[in-house]
Amino acid sequence: MNITLQEIAGLTGGEIKGNAGLTVSGISDLKGAKETDVSFILSTKFLKNAQECPAKVIISDTLDSIEGKTVIKVKNAKAAYAKVISVFYPARKAESYISPHASISPGSKIGRDVFIDDFAAIKNGCVISDGAYIGAGVVISEDCSIGALTQINPNVTIYLGTRIGSNCIIHSGTVIGADGFGFVEDEGGLLKVPQVGRVIIGNNVEIGANCCVDRASFGATLIGNNVKIDNLVHIAHNVEIGEGTIIIAQTGISGSTKLGKYCVIGGQVGIVDHVTIGDGAKIGSQSGIPSDVEPGAMLTGTPARPVIKMRKAEVYMMKLEDLFKRVKVLEADKKS
Repeated sequence: MNITLQEIAGLTGGEIKGNAGLTVSGISDLKGAKETDVSFILSTKFLKNAQECPAKVIISDTLDSIEGKTVIKVKNAKAAYAKVISVFYPARKAESYISPHASISPGSKIGRDVFIDDFAAIKNGCVISDGAYIGAGVVISEDCSIGALTQINPNVTIYLGTRIGSNCIIHSGTVIGADGFGFVEDEGGLLKVPQVGRVIIGNNVEIGANCCVDRASFGATLIGNNVKIDNLVHIAHNVEIGEGTIIIAQTGISGSTKLGKYCVIGGQVGIVDHVTIGDGAKIGSQSGIPSDVEPGAMLTGTPARPVIKMRKAEVYMMKLEDLFKRVKVLEADKKS
């Protein structure tokens, strides 16, 4: 595929600085680019790499010119190259195919242009909407619904009653709707509390590989529209996640916690049960959240505290050795 720089500029809202008559046939980072690729520079510190890169065309939001290159100047280089990537690597097109090795209950409803791969199992009462993709080995239990153009990748397991919206992507190995962790003490033992709720997932949600989203004890575990969840994340029963929130790998969110809209949760964060995290909060990696978080807060550490206070504490901590030495000198002078 060859596309012109005018087409790229139109797609990205960019301005061509250099030879507007060029065409490109691919996209790559600076390290791996070929002469016929369009590449991109995300910081001026990579200028030397861009100059040495074979690619003749560079997307940039910081530089108007690079020696020997044609620059497409854009407002946001990351967004621009994402749009260009989609040209060379377009999303999967809806395709009508049902493997003869798939197991589909007669009581389920399958929409148009649905792809169902080998050894997928779709149980009674399920609704699979138009253009959905169901990968090999996927299990969709009774009374589930999968929205239009949603992609369920191989070996995902979806439990009873789950609702998944349109244009979602669920990556391999993820389990949605398993029992929440509910037990009560009873005469010296543990009594399992039946988990009778479900999971409801909005539109345009992406959930990474090997995640676990537990069903609610009662009601629903809720994941809002446009939420993006990295690999290896655990979301416990009755958690609610607001629209546009991002959750990075290895985070664990305990039961009945509520996350607001457009939060950013770093990797390996632990959040206790029954807390509320306000809209727009940002939690640094490896933080521990023991209590409610105000909207817009920026926290880090365990227990998590405002970033500015933690940075000051770190500065003071680095001075402790000198402080101890000074105290020892003062004590020695006092004794003498």
